[in-house]
This record gives sequence, structure tokens and C-alpha cells, in this order.
Amino acid sequence: MAGFLAAQMLLAAQTSTMVQAEMLTTEAAISKYAAIADRDYLLSELKKKEIRDQIIAQGVDPSEAEARLRALSDAEIASIVEQMEEGTAGGNAVVGALLTVFIILLVTDLLCLTKVFSFTRCATR
Repeated sequence: MAGFLAAQMLLAAQTSTMVQAEMLTTEAAISKYAAIADRDYLLSELKKKEIRDQIIAQGVDPSEAEARLRALSDAEIASIVEQMEEGTAGGNAVVGALLTVFIILLVTDLLCLTKVFSFTRCATR
């Protein structure tokens, strides 16, 4: 009986030590939580009234769109979020370019090189 119990304890100890933990890199942890955050962001965007109205106008059931969004892989979700960020970044670039052109024209007006704006006066007069 003692031999049988010793064999059982040895077997139990052997199987419990076979399971080993694996190191989780910082990049893997960040990408995991970034994927979760991206998915939650898209789901929250999908719940906005304006977006739901557009989805319905396109003839898509919002619950079906949500189910399909949940079924996307992490890489697909990241791609969609990246495309959304590029779309809004392009809008900011246009505003920045217009502001730059305005400042250049304002400075050239002040230096008497051009006369574009009526509210400026030459600095040399």
C-alpha cells in the first residue's frame, strides 16, 4: 500500500511540474490590450446614432454589423482603426496647409511684397 501511494504521489508531482509558465513580452501584452481597446472603440463608434443611421440607410442591420465586427481578427480591426485615423489626419493636414498659406500671405503683405488683404499696411510706410 505504501508503494502504491508513493507511486501516486510521484505521478501527481510529475504532472504538476510539467506545466510551465511562459514569459509574456511587453510587446505581446501591449498588442493584446491594444487589440481589445481598438475593438471596443469600433463597437462604441457603431453605437453612435449618426453611424447607426448611416448603416440603416445603407440597408444593413446594425446588429448584423456588430456581429461581423466582433468576428473580425485583431489585424483587421487594427487596419480599420488605422484607416479611420488616416482619414481624420488628412482633414487636419488641409487645415494646417490653409493656415500656413494664410500666414505666408499675411507676412508678404506686411513686407509690401503683395497686396492680398485689405486690412494690412506695409511695414515700411
